[in-house]
Amino acid sequence: MVRLARQGLTMLRFERESDSVERTGEIARDVALVVRAGDVVRLEGPMGAGKTTFVRALAGAMGADVNLVSSPTFVLVNEYPTKGGRPDLVHMDCYRMGGADELDDLGWDRILSSGAVVVIEWAERIAPALPEHAARIAIEPTGESERVFTIEAPGSWDQRPGVLGLEARRATVCPVTGKPVAADNPSWPFFDERARLSDLHGWLTGEHTLSRPIEEDDLDEGIG
Repeated sequence: MVRLARQGLTMLRFERESDSVERTGEIARDVALVVRAGDVVRLEGPMGAGKTTFVRALAGAMGADVNLVSSPTFVLVNEYPTKGGRPDLVHMDCYRMGGADELDDLGWDRILSSGAVVVIEWAERIAPALPEHAARIAIEPTGESERVFTIEAPGSWDQRPGVLGLEARRATVCPVTGKPVAADNPSWPFFDERARLSDLHGWLTGEHTLSRPIEEDDLDEGIG
């Protein structure tokens, strides 16, 4: 994880590599563990980068029916209900939009206040309307099936359970059990799911606390 300053905000930066649909699915599942209701995510990448493939995997990880996921290029907005108490997922494609002034016709204010996780392709076309705390996921094709994912998120995300899972996976040591964890362990960076739930319980009960005071840059609308 790298911290950087951008437009007065502290941002977290992660870089992940994928060489298959399955690996992209792992990255999407890691993101799904961290996003919360009200988050806005800019999804960037050229045509054919696999943006809709990523959204389909993210939707599945959040409990939505992946069979309903398709590119919203022509309908502009798709909404996917989820299960298990997770926020719903809104998938927008702004490729055919002429600017942020067209958002009113889509019910933009309603979308932002709906409590859903909002993922937006071609978000640069509506940049003036985006909240300053929006996260960003850029997909860069580096080969026929190889991709580099760059994830940038508000500094406040470092308080969220599961944020360590956004790191590039390397062999590590479980912070709960102290046992070694292989890079391909599905519970990474935890030894198993029991250890992950134990860590989550620590955050929810206040047993875990930040090792530094909260700074002004950490306080944005993304907390909650």
